[in-house]
Amino acid sequence: MATMTSLGIGSGLDLETMLSQLKAAEQTRLSPYNKLQASYKAKISSWGQISSSLSSLQTSVKKMSSDAFNTLNVGSNKAFTAKATSEASADSHEITVSQLATAHKVKTSTFEDANKDLGVTDGGTRTLTISQENGKSFTVTLADDETSLNDIAKAINKEGGDVKANVQRTDGGYQLVLSSKTTGSDGMIGVSVKGDDNLAGFMTCNNGGAAEDENGLPTNDDRMTIVTEAKDAKLRVDGSDFTRSSNTISDIITGVTLDLKSPSEANEDGNLKSEQLTLSKDTSAIKSSMKDFVKQYNALLTQTSAASKYVPVDTNGMLDSDVATQNGQNGALVGDSMLRGLVGDIRSTVNSVYGDATAEYSALADLGIKIDPTTGQMTLDESKLDEAIASEPDQIANMFQDRNGQQGISSRLNEIITSFIGDDKTSIDGQIKNTTDGLDSQLKIMETQIAKTQKLIDGQVERYRVQFQNLDATMAKLSGMSNSVTAMLTGLN
Repeated sequence: MATMTSLGIGSGLDLETMLSQLKAAEQTRLSPYNKLQASYKAKISSWGQISSSLSSLQTSVKKMSSDAFNTLNVGSNKAFTAKATSEASADSHEITVSQLATAHKVKTSTFEDANKDLGVTDGGTRTLTISQENGKSFTVTLADDETSLNDIAKAINKEGGDVKANVQRTDGGYQLVLSSKTTGSDGMIGVSVKGDDNLAGFMTCNNGGAAEDENGLPTNDDRMTIVTEAKDAKLRVDGSDFTRSSNTISDIITGVTLDLKSPSEANEDGNLKSEQLTLSKDTSAIKSSMKDFVKQYNALLTQTSAASKYVPVDTNGMLDSDVATQNGQNGALVGDSMLRGLVGDIRSTVNSVYGDATAEYSALADLGIKIDPTTGQMTLDESKLDEAIASEPDQIANMFQDRNGQQGISSRLNEIITSFIGDDKTSIDGQIKNTTDGLDSQLKIMETQIAKTQKLIDGQVERYRVQFQNLDATMAKLSGMSNSVTAMLTGLN
């Protein structure tokens, strides 16, 4: 039987339109699956946004438990700068810097050509051992054709040790300079040579290098001369003397890192003047952290309100036999019990009383933070907050931080948030992940079901097409027979 290229040619019927209508009717079988798929995706997306808002609030909460109340202003000084962590305490310290730590540097005598081999050419090898006072060392092996200043520097740097080599061009020629990457006496450089008397004659350095005499020659057995001595930093802090190998010092004042810049200035009598390091509480950090806390809390409540939004169904004009469906403007998580629990826990926490019972400031409302009983949104009276910070910053800290075995706002909120978003460090997944994992599984099942149903629909539509093609062909054949009979009857007349 010949296949029609277009339905309806043989029969004259609009079979293409009929087939399209049947196909559309079949596609409605996918509607419930598509709605569920869209619902799962919307819920996963909504939980993802809420999780992000919770993470931002948690970051703000953690600041309120430590940095906000432990940030210090550090006074400026000439001989040193200082940085303070949350472990530091508000205090003042008398500091005098008498000497900076310097890195050891030594150099060879000068040579006319930096590429000319300077060692013994006997077909053997020689070794250079570069050592430091701290016990670190490395060895370089050189062949006959690797004893020029440039080759020696290249070989030393290739080892990647704590001593750097470079060749300098001076008015008198080229010289090899070795520089310690470690400051202080710990970085003092030593050089020994085996297997080559020529190299040993200008590179041996066992005593930290020699000073040059008026003729530029070493004054002791060391064949390399001092460019910069290996010196330790020396300073006096609160009446005690300290020696350190580095100019960056963090083990004298708890929570404070000193960065020495220069020796202290001298008095008229020649004695060094001490400088005062002042560490004072930075109350501006409390306010900025509090404002961020309010901002992140409100952002979360805005997100949860949108997710749980409920819009009643408009039943106007509906018949008794009609079935009402959910309003499309509803939030993705409307009626979700876990979301209600999350919002309830957080709102209950921020509305509670903390700190000492007799304290002037023991609730957020005392700090100028009002909470709308309907929406849960916070508003901040900055002038009232400024007054509280100025008068009783410790009482504010007692509200947010754990004290005397009692939890503050920060730790309570942190526990709640962690229970929902989890913690990678402690391998806690959190309720949101467990929920979205379940939704992901349902989404995959739904996608599989949609694919199977679509395959059935496509098969059914194809069967309709074949039936219509057969109908078209049959009717075309009958039409032809009818025409033939009509013609025969006409001929008989």
